[in-house]
Amino acid sequence: MSDPITYAPAPQQPQEESKGKQIAKGIGKALLWRLVVGAIVLVIAGGWFAYKYFDGNITAKTPTVGECVTDAKSDADVDNVKAVPCTDATAVNKVVGVHNNKTEAYFKATENPCTEFPEAESAYFYGKATSGFILCLAPNKK
Repeated sequence: MSDPITYAPAPQQPQEESKGKQIAKGIGKALLWRLVVGAIVLVIAGGWFAYKYFDGNITAKTPTVGECVTDAKSDADVDNVKAVPCTDATAVNKVVGVHNNKTEAYFKATENPCTEFPEAESAYFYGKATSGFILCLAPNKK
């Protein structure tokens, strides 16, 4: 008898990915990059907000009675006032009272919003027109 002849199967061609799969891979990579970039932006923004909160800017946190602040040269400069140690050379005023939950209209309409603090010689309003706080200030005697 003769030996049976066996044929080797023809080598298979690698299957080409369909256009749909190629597009899906491209979209997946683009989405991944967008998520990575978005996460980086969020981390940077969070760091910036943390820095602004902890750098002593009083618009980020309300100073308490007894803390000292720098001086505002004008109404436009009020946002740049910072809480500083009372021994600091820039500590011009000392907080002698705080009124929370006040409006800017109340502050402007009241001749002296700090009458219950007789040592107060000036006041600053911080916040938005409808919600903020008033600092009653006396000169810092170093």
